Amino acid sequence: MSKDDKNLEVAAFRFGIISEFVTGLRLERGEKEKMIREKASRQYKIPGATQTTITRSTIKKWVTDYKTAGGRLEGLMPKTRKDLGAFRSLDPNLQLEIKTVMREKPELTGIALITEMQHRKILNVNEQMNLSVLYRFLKKEKLHRPKTEIDRRSFEAGAPNELWQSDVMHGPDVLVDGKMRKAYLIAILDDHSRLIVHAEFFLTEGLNDFKSCLKLAIEKRGLPHKLYIDNGSCYKALNLEQVTALLGVGIVHTPPYTPQGRGKIERWFRYVRESFLVTCGENMSLQSLNESFDSWVDTYHNRVHSTTNLTPLQRYQSNMKCFRPAPKDLINYFRMIEFRRVKKDRTLRLNGTIFELPVSLIDLQVELRFHREAPDEVEVFYEGRSFGFAVLLDRHVNFKLGRNHKIVLSESEVKVPTGELFEGGLK
Repeated sequence: MSKDDKNLEVAAFRFGIISEFVTGLRLERGEKEKMIREKASRQYKIPGATQTTITRSTIKKWVTDYKTAGGRLEGLMPKTRKDLGAFRSLDPNLQLEIKTVMREKPELTGIALITEMQHRKILNVNEQMNLSVLYRFLKKEKLHRPKTEIDRRSFEAGAPNELWQSDVMHGPDVLVDGKMRKAYLIAILDDHSRLIVHAEFFLTEGLNDFKSCLKLAIEKRGLPHKLYIDNGSCYKALNLEQVTALLGVGIVHTPPYTPQGRGKIERWFRYVRESFLVTCGENMSLQSLNESFDSWVDTYHNRVHSTTNLTPLQRYQSNMKCFRPAPKDLINYFRMIEFRRVKKDRTLRLNGTIFELPVSLIDLQVELRFHREAPDEVEVFYEGRSFGFAVLLDRHVNFKLGRNHKIVLSESEVKVPTGELFEGGLK
Protein backbone atom coordinates (compact mmCIF):
# COMPACT_ATOMS: atom_id res chain seq x y z
CA MET A 1 0.00 0.00 0.00
CA SER A 2 1.40 3.40 -0.98
CA LYS A 3 1.91 6.23 1.52
CA ASP A 4 -1.10 8.11 0.09
CA ASP A 5 -3.29 5.02 0.41
CA LYS A 6 -2.16 4.58 4.02
CA ASN A 7 -2.90 8.24 4.77
CA LEU A 8 -6.37 7.88 3.24
CA GLU A 9 -7.00 4.70 5.25
CA VAL A 10 -6.06 6.51 8.47
CA ALA A 11 -8.24 9.51 7.57
CA ALA A 12 -11.21 7.24 6.79
CA PHE A 13 -10.78 5.48 10.15
CA ARG A 14 -10.62 8.79 12.03
CA PHE A 15 -13.73 10.02 10.23
CA GLY A 16 -15.53 6.87 11.37
CA ILE A 17 -14.74 7.78 14.98
CA ILE A 18 -15.95 11.41 14.73
CA SER A 19 -18.75 11.01 12.17
CA GLU A 20 -21.57 11.64 14.68
CA PHE A 21 -20.08 15.01 15.59
CA VAL A 22 -19.55 16.37 12.06
CA THR A 23 -22.36 14.94 9.91
CA GLY A 24 -25.14 17.16 11.21
CA LEU A 25 -26.60 14.67 13.70
CA ARG A 26 -28.33 16.61 16.49
CA LEU A 27 -27.16 15.65 19.97
CA GLU A 28 -28.88 16.57 23.24
CA ARG A 29 -27.06 18.44 26.03
CA GLY A 30 -24.44 16.21 27.57
CA GLU A 31 -24.98 13.53 24.92
CA LYS A 32 -21.88 14.57 22.94
CA GLU A 33 -19.62 14.34 25.99
CA LYS A 34 -21.14 11.01 26.98
CA MET A 35 -20.56 9.67 23.47
CA ILE A 36 -16.91 10.87 23.47
CA ARG A 37 -16.27 9.12 26.81
CA GLU A 38 -17.90 5.95 25.51
CA LYS A 39 -15.74 5.99 22.37
CA ALA A 40 -12.60 6.57 24.46
CA SER A 41 -13.44 3.47 26.52
CA ARG A 42 -13.59 1.15 23.49
CA GLN A 43 -10.87 -0.86 21.81
CA TYR A 44 -10.14 -0.45 18.09
CA LYS A 45 -7.96 -1.88 15.37
CA ILE A 46 -6.20 1.38 14.46
CA PRO A 47 -4.57 1.53 10.99
CA GLY A 48 -0.79 1.73 11.26
CA ALA A 49 -0.79 1.52 15.06
CA THR A 50 -0.46 -1.18 17.71
CA GLN A 51 -2.39 0.72 20.36
CA THR A 52 -6.09 -0.14 20.61
CA THR A 53 -7.54 2.88 22.41
CA ILE A 54 -8.12 6.53 21.56
CA THR A 55 -8.05 9.27 24.16
CA ARG A 56 -10.85 11.79 24.70
CA SER A 57 -8.54 14.67 23.75
CA THR A 58 -7.53 12.93 20.50
CA ILE A 59 -11.17 12.55 19.45
CA LYS A 60 -11.79 16.25 20.10
CA LYS A 61 -8.64 17.15 18.17
CA TRP A 62 -9.82 15.13 15.15
CA VAL A 63 -13.16 16.96 15.21
CA THR A 64 -11.31 20.30 15.27
CA ASP A 65 -8.91 19.23 12.50
CA TYR A 66 -11.81 18.14 10.27
CA LYS A 67 -13.72 21.39 10.78
CA THR A 68 -10.58 23.52 10.36
CA ALA A 69 -9.97 21.80 7.01
CA GLY A 70 -13.42 22.89 5.86
CA GLY A 71 -14.98 19.46 6.24
CA ARG A 72 -12.35 17.90 3.97
CA LEU A 73 -10.91 14.45 4.56
CA GLU A 74 -7.36 15.79 4.14
CA GLY A 75 -7.68 17.42 7.57
CA LEU A 76 -7.68 13.94 9.15
CA MET A 77 -4.62 12.64 7.31
CA PRO A 78 -1.45 12.07 9.40
CA LYS A 79 1.02 14.94 9.46
CA THR A 80 4.59 14.10 8.46
CA ARG A 81 6.91 14.25 11.47
CA LYS A 82 10.45 15.53 10.97
CA ASP A 83 11.71 13.76 14.12
CA LEU A 84 10.01 10.43 13.38
CA GLY A 85 11.66 7.62 15.36
CA ALA A 86 13.37 9.95 17.84
CA PHE A 87 12.59 10.32 21.54
CA ARG A 88 14.42 13.57 22.29
CA SER A 89 12.09 14.53 25.15
CA LEU A 90 12.65 11.20 26.91
CA ASP A 91 16.14 10.99 28.38
CA PRO A 92 17.59 7.48 29.00
CA ASN A 93 16.79 7.55 32.73
CA LEU A 94 13.16 8.48 32.07
CA GLN A 95 12.86 5.73 29.45
CA LEU A 96 14.09 3.21 32.02
CA GLU A 97 11.55 4.44 34.58
CA ILE A 98 8.71 4.16 32.04
CA LYS A 99 9.66 0.54 31.32
CA THR A 100 9.73 -0.26 35.05
CA VAL A 101 6.29 1.23 35.72
CA MET A 102 4.69 -0.40 32.68
CA ARG A 103 6.01 -3.84 33.60
CA GLU A 104 4.49 -3.43 37.05
CA LYS A 105 1.19 -1.99 35.77
CA PRO A 106 0.73 -2.96 32.09
CA GLU A 107 -2.94 -1.89 32.16
CA LEU A 108 -2.06 1.83 32.36
CA THR A 109 -2.99 4.18 29.52
CA GLY A 110 -0.63 6.99 28.50
CA ILE A 111 -2.30 9.61 30.71
CA ALA A 112 -2.60 7.17 33.63
CA LEU A 113 1.09 6.32 33.21
CA ILE A 114 2.04 10.01 33.52
CA THR A 115 -0.14 10.33 36.65
CA GLU A 116 1.50 7.25 38.17
CA MET A 117 4.98 8.64 37.51
CA GLN A 118 3.95 11.92 39.14
CA HIS A 119 2.76 10.00 42.22
CA ARG A 120 6.12 8.23 42.35
CA LYS A 121 7.83 11.62 41.99
CA ILE A 122 9.57 10.47 38.80
CA LEU A 123 7.92 13.51 37.22
CA ASN A 124 7.07 16.82 38.85
CA VAL A 125 3.35 17.52 39.29
CA ASN A 126 3.44 20.33 36.70
CA GLU A 127 5.83 18.57 34.33
CA GLN A 128 4.37 17.93 30.88
CA MET A 129 5.09 14.99 28.58
CA ASN A 130 4.36 14.74 24.85
CA LEU A 131 1.77 11.96 24.59
CA SER A 132 2.57 11.16 20.94
CA VAL A 133 6.26 10.65 21.85
CA LEU A 134 5.24 8.52 24.82
CA TYR A 135 2.95 6.31 22.71
CA ARG A 136 5.62 5.88 20.04
CA PHE A 137 8.07 4.83 22.73
CA LEU A 138 5.57 2.33 24.22
CA LYS A 139 4.94 0.94 20.75
CA LYS A 140 8.66 0.59 19.98
CA GLU A 141 9.31 -1.17 23.30
CA LYS A 142 6.18 -3.35 22.87
CA LEU A 143 4.74 -2.24 26.20
CA HIS A 144 1.14 -2.99 25.27
CA ARG A 145 -1.93 -2.95 27.47
CA PRO A 146 -3.46 -6.40 28.08
CA LYS A 147 -6.57 -7.32 26.13
CA THR A 148 -9.87 -6.94 27.96
CA GLU A 149 -13.13 -8.80 27.54
CA ILE A 150 -15.51 -7.10 25.08
CA ASP A 151 -18.73 -5.85 26.67
CA ARG A 152 -21.54 -7.32 24.55
CA ARG A 153 -24.81 -5.45 25.02
CA SER A 154 -28.09 -5.39 23.17
CA PHE A 155 -28.57 -2.11 21.32
CA GLU A 156 -30.93 -0.32 18.95
CA ALA A 157 -30.44 2.87 16.97
CA GLY A 158 -32.63 5.76 18.12
CA ALA A 159 -33.98 6.71 14.67
CA PRO A 160 -34.20 5.43 11.08
CA ASN A 161 -30.99 5.84 9.02
CA GLU A 162 -28.93 6.39 12.17
CA LEU A 163 -27.39 2.93 11.74
CA TRP A 164 -27.54 0.38 8.93
CA GLN A 165 -26.39 -3.23 9.38
CA SER A 166 -25.11 -5.28 6.46
CA ASP A 167 -24.04 -8.86 5.91
CA VAL A 168 -23.95 -11.64 3.29
CA MET A 169 -25.84 -14.94 3.24
CA HIS A 170 -25.08 -17.92 1.03
CA GLY A 171 -28.10 -18.45 -1.21
CA PRO A 172 -29.36 -21.15 -3.60
CA ASP A 173 -27.79 -22.23 -6.89
CA VAL A 174 -29.14 -20.39 -9.93
CA LEU A 175 -29.01 -21.12 -13.65
CA VAL A 176 -26.48 -18.92 -15.49
CA ASP A 177 -25.65 -19.57 -19.16
CA GLY A 178 -26.73 -23.18 -18.87
CA LYS A 179 -24.69 -23.81 -15.70
CA MET A 180 -25.60 -23.77 -12.03
CA ARG A 181 -23.82 -21.14 -9.91
CA LYS A 182 -24.16 -20.18 -6.27
CA ALA A 183 -25.99 -16.93 -5.46
CA TYR A 184 -25.18 -14.69 -2.49
CA LEU A 185 -27.70 -12.48 -0.74
CA ILE A 186 -26.22 -9.09 0.20
CA ALA A 187 -28.60 -7.24 2.52
CA ILE A 188 -28.64 -3.88 4.29
CA LEU A 189 -31.06 -3.50 7.23
CA ASP A 190 -32.06 -0.33 9.09
CA ASP A 191 -31.28 -1.05 12.74
CA HIS A 192 -34.09 1.05 14.22
CA SER A 193 -37.03 -0.09 12.07
CA ARG A 194 -35.78 -3.50 10.76
CA LEU A 195 -36.68 -2.25 7.27
CA ILE A 196 -34.60 -3.80 4.48
CA VAL A 197 -33.03 -0.75 2.87
CA HIS A 198 -31.89 -2.91 -0.05
CA ALA A 199 -31.20 -6.60 -0.53
CA GLU A 200 -30.32 -8.49 -3.69
CA PHE A 201 -28.89 -11.83 -4.82
CA PHE A 202 -25.53 -11.57 -6.62
CA LEU A 203 -23.13 -14.10 -8.14
CA THR A 204 -20.29 -13.01 -5.84
CA GLU A 205 -19.91 -11.54 -2.37
CA GLY A 206 -17.12 -9.17 -3.41
CA LEU A 207 -16.56 -5.44 -3.01
CA ASN A 208 -18.06 -4.38 -6.34
CA ASP A 209 -21.37 -6.15 -5.67
CA PHE A 210 -21.55 -4.73 -2.16
CA LYS A 211 -20.89 -1.21 -3.49
CA SER A 212 -23.71 -1.74 -6.01
CA CYS A 213 -26.06 -2.81 -3.20
CA LEU A 214 -25.06 0.17 -1.05
CA LYS A 215 -25.54 2.63 -3.92
CA LEU A 216 -29.06 1.33 -4.59
CA ALA A 217 -29.85 1.51 -0.86
CA ILE A 218 -28.76 5.17 -0.69
CA GLU A 219 -30.73 6.02 -3.84
CA LYS A 220 -33.88 4.60 -2.25
CA ARG A 221 -33.51 5.68 1.39
CA GLY A 222 -30.90 8.46 1.60
CA LEU A 223 -27.61 8.43 3.52
CA PRO A 224 -27.15 6.58 6.80
CA HIS A 225 -25.06 8.11 9.56
CA LYS A 226 -23.26 4.83 10.23
CA LEU A 227 -22.76 1.45 8.55
CA TYR A 228 -22.26 -1.57 10.84
CA ILE A 229 -20.44 -4.38 9.01
CA ASP A 230 -18.18 -7.33 9.74
CA ASN A 231 -14.44 -7.78 9.18
CA GLY A 232 -14.59 -9.72 5.89
CA SER A 233 -12.13 -8.83 3.13
CA CYS A 234 -14.89 -7.12 1.13
CA TYR A 235 -15.91 -4.91 4.04
CA LYS A 236 -12.32 -4.14 5.08
CA ALA A 237 -11.36 -2.95 1.57
CA LEU A 238 -9.74 0.48 1.49
CA ASN A 239 -11.95 1.66 -1.38
CA LEU A 240 -15.11 1.06 0.68
CA GLU A 241 -13.71 3.27 3.45
CA GLN A 242 -12.84 5.90 0.82
CA VAL A 243 -16.39 5.82 -0.57
CA THR A 244 -18.12 6.06 2.81
CA ALA A 245 -15.78 8.80 4.03
CA LEU A 246 -16.50 10.90 0.92
CA LEU A 247 -20.22 10.41 1.55
CA GLY A 248 -19.90 11.37 5.22
CA VAL A 249 -20.92 7.89 6.43
CA GLY A 250 -19.11 6.35 9.39
CA ILE A 251 -18.13 2.66 9.43
CA VAL A 252 -18.27 0.41 12.49
CA HIS A 253 -16.70 -3.06 12.18
CA THR A 254 -17.95 -5.93 14.28
CA PRO A 255 -15.19 -7.06 16.67
CA PRO A 256 -13.60 -10.33 15.43
CA TYR A 257 -15.37 -13.54 16.49
CA THR A 258 -18.40 -11.65 17.85
CA PRO A 259 -21.26 -12.12 15.35
CA GLN A 260 -23.74 -11.28 18.15
CA GLY A 261 -23.37 -7.62 17.19
CA ARG A 262 -25.17 -8.34 13.91
CA GLY A 263 -27.96 -10.27 15.61
CA LYS A 264 -30.80 -8.40 13.89
CA ILE A 265 -29.66 -9.15 10.36
CA GLU A 266 -28.67 -12.72 11.28
CA ARG A 267 -32.20 -13.33 12.59
CA TRP A 268 -33.60 -11.81 9.40
CA PHE A 269 -31.43 -14.15 7.30
CA ARG A 270 -32.87 -17.08 9.25
CA TYR A 271 -36.36 -15.79 8.45
CA VAL A 272 -35.38 -15.61 4.75
CA ARG A 273 -34.30 -19.26 4.81
CA GLU A 274 -37.41 -20.44 6.63
CA SER A 275 -39.99 -18.30 4.81
CA PHE A 276 -38.63 -17.48 1.35
CA LEU A 277 -36.04 -19.99 0.18
CA VAL A 278 -38.29 -22.96 0.99
CA THR A 279 -40.78 -21.62 -1.57
CA CYS A 280 -38.25 -21.20 -4.41
CA GLY A 281 -38.33 -23.61 -7.31
CA GLU A 282 -35.31 -25.32 -8.86
CA ASN A 283 -33.22 -24.08 -11.78
CA MET A 284 -34.29 -20.45 -11.31
CA SER A 285 -32.40 -17.69 -13.09
CA LEU A 286 -30.79 -14.93 -11.02
CA GLN A 287 -33.30 -12.41 -12.42
CA SER A 288 -36.35 -14.50 -11.57
CA LEU A 289 -34.97 -15.22 -8.09
CA ASN A 290 -34.56 -11.49 -7.41
CA GLU A 291 -38.00 -10.66 -8.81
CA SER A 292 -39.63 -13.17 -6.45
CA PHE A 293 -37.48 -11.94 -3.59
CA ASP A 294 -38.45 -8.27 -4.15
CA SER A 295 -42.11 -9.20 -3.86
CA TRP A 296 -41.43 -11.19 -0.69
CA VAL A 297 -39.54 -8.23 0.88
CA ASP A 298 -42.52 -5.94 0.18
CA THR A 299 -44.70 -8.37 2.13
CA TYR A 300 -42.17 -8.46 4.97
CA HIS A 301 -42.17 -4.63 5.18
CA ASN A 302 -45.91 -4.64 5.84
CA ARG A 303 -45.87 -7.43 8.43
CA VAL A 304 -45.92 -6.46 12.15
CA HIS A 305 -42.52 -7.10 13.75
CA SER A 306 -42.66 -9.05 17.02
CA THR A 307 -40.16 -6.73 18.78
CA THR A 308 -41.34 -3.29 17.67
CA ASN A 309 -45.09 -4.11 17.38
CA LEU A 310 -45.10 -2.05 14.15
CA THR A 311 -44.45 -2.97 10.56
CA PRO A 312 -40.89 -2.12 9.45
CA LEU A 313 -42.30 0.41 6.98
CA GLN A 314 -44.46 2.12 9.62
CA ARG A 315 -41.57 2.41 12.07
CA TYR A 316 -39.18 3.66 9.39
CA GLN A 317 -41.58 6.40 8.27
CA SER A 318 -42.59 7.46 11.79
CA ASN A 319 -39.39 9.38 12.63
CA MET A 320 -37.22 10.83 9.87
CA LYS A 321 -35.04 13.25 11.90
CA CYS A 322 -31.87 11.52 10.69
CA PHE A 323 -32.81 11.61 7.00
CA ARG A 324 -30.09 12.91 4.66
CA PRO A 325 -30.88 12.80 0.92
CA ALA A 326 -28.52 11.14 -1.52
CA PRO A 327 -26.06 13.64 -3.04
CA LYS A 328 -26.16 14.76 -6.66
CA ASP A 329 -24.15 12.49 -9.00
CA LEU A 330 -24.15 9.72 -6.37
CA ILE A 331 -22.52 7.25 -8.77
CA ASN A 332 -19.35 9.34 -8.91
CA TYR A 333 -18.80 8.90 -5.17
CA PHE A 334 -18.37 5.16 -5.83
CA ARG A 335 -15.29 5.52 -8.02
CA MET A 336 -11.95 3.80 -7.45
CA ILE A 337 -9.15 6.03 -6.12
CA GLU A 338 -5.45 5.74 -7.03
CA PHE A 339 -2.46 8.03 -6.50
CA ARG A 340 0.27 8.72 -9.09
CA ARG A 341 3.10 11.22 -9.59
CA VAL A 342 3.03 13.25 -12.80
CA LYS A 343 6.24 12.91 -14.82
CA LYS A 344 8.33 15.70 -16.34
CA ASP A 345 6.59 15.13 -19.70
CA ARG A 346 3.26 15.66 -17.83
CA THR A 347 2.18 12.02 -18.27
CA LEU A 348 1.32 9.21 -15.91
CA ARG A 349 0.38 5.55 -16.31
CA LEU A 350 -2.80 4.08 -14.84
CA ASN A 351 -4.15 0.57 -15.49
CA GLY A 352 -1.68 0.14 -18.36
CA THR A 353 -2.82 3.36 -20.08
CA ILE A 354 -0.80 6.58 -20.42
CA PHE A 355 -2.58 9.89 -19.80
CA GLU A 356 -1.58 13.54 -20.23
CA LEU A 357 -2.34 16.10 -17.51
CA PRO A 358 -2.14 19.91 -17.25
CA VAL A 359 1.43 21.22 -17.13
CA SER A 360 0.77 22.80 -13.72
CA LEU A 361 0.66 19.30 -12.18
CA ILE A 362 4.17 18.23 -13.25
CA ASP A 363 6.11 16.54 -10.40
CA LEU A 364 3.03 16.51 -8.13
CA GLN A 365 1.36 13.48 -6.55
CA VAL A 366 -2.24 13.55 -7.80
CA GLU A 367 -5.38 11.67 -6.86
CA LEU A 368 -7.16 9.81 -9.68
CA ARG A 369 -10.82 8.80 -9.50
CA PHE A 370 -12.40 6.47 -12.05
CA HIS A 371 -15.06 3.79 -12.48
CA ARG A 372 -13.72 0.28 -12.90
CA GLU A 373 -15.98 -0.22 -15.92
CA ALA A 374 -14.74 3.03 -17.54
CA PRO A 375 -10.99 3.12 -16.78
CA ASP A 376 -10.27 5.75 -19.47
CA GLU A 377 -12.52 8.37 -17.81
CA VAL A 378 -10.17 9.55 -15.06
CA GLU A 379 -10.85 12.68 -13.04
CA VAL A 380 -7.75 14.30 -11.55
CA PHE A 381 -7.63 15.89 -8.07
CA TYR A 382 -4.86 17.71 -6.27
CA GLU A 383 -5.28 18.94 -2.69
CA GLY A 384 -9.01 18.26 -2.87
CA ARG A 385 -9.58 20.32 -6.06
CA SER A 386 -10.63 18.84 -9.40
CA PHE A 387 -8.43 19.52 -12.43
CA GLY A 388 -10.85 17.92 -14.89
CA PHE A 389 -10.40 14.67 -16.77
CA ALA A 390 -7.05 13.27 -17.86
CA VAL A 391 -6.49 13.06 -21.63
CA LEU A 392 -5.29 9.88 -23.36
CA LEU A 393 -1.75 10.35 -24.68
CA ASP A 394 -1.55 10.89 -28.46
CA ARG A 395 2.12 10.69 -29.46
CA HIS A 396 1.36 11.58 -33.10
CA VAL A 397 -0.07 14.96 -32.05
CA ASN A 398 2.90 15.54 -29.75
CA PHE A 399 5.29 14.67 -32.61
CA LYS A 400 3.77 17.39 -34.76
CA LEU A 401 4.10 19.89 -31.90
CA GLY A 402 7.75 18.98 -31.31
CA ARG A 403 9.63 18.41 -28.06
CA ASN A 404 10.41 22.10 -27.54
CA HIS A 405 6.86 23.30 -28.06
CA LYS A 406 6.15 25.77 -25.27
CA ILE A 407 2.93 25.22 -23.39
CA VAL A 408 1.75 28.12 -21.27
CA LEU A 409 -1.50 27.35 -19.56
CA SER A 410 -3.12 29.50 -16.93
CA GLU A 411 -5.98 28.19 -14.83
CA SER A 412 -8.52 29.95 -17.03
CA GLU A 413 -6.97 28.47 -20.20
CA VAL A 414 -7.31 24.84 -19.22
CA LYS A 415 -10.28 23.90 -21.39
CA VAL A 416 -11.16 20.47 -20.00
CA PRO A 417 -14.48 19.39 -18.50
CA THR A 418 -14.11 19.95 -14.77
CA GLY A 419 -16.22 17.05 -13.56
CA GLU A 420 -15.80 18.60 -10.14
CA LEU A 421 -18.06 16.93 -7.59
CA PHE A 422 -17.26 18.72 -4.39
CA GLU A 423 -16.98 22.41 -5.35
CA GLY A 424 -13.52 23.06 -4.00
CA GLY A 425 -12.65 19.97 -1.98
CA LEU A 426 -13.73 16.86 -0.20
CA LYS A 427 -16.74 17.43 2.01
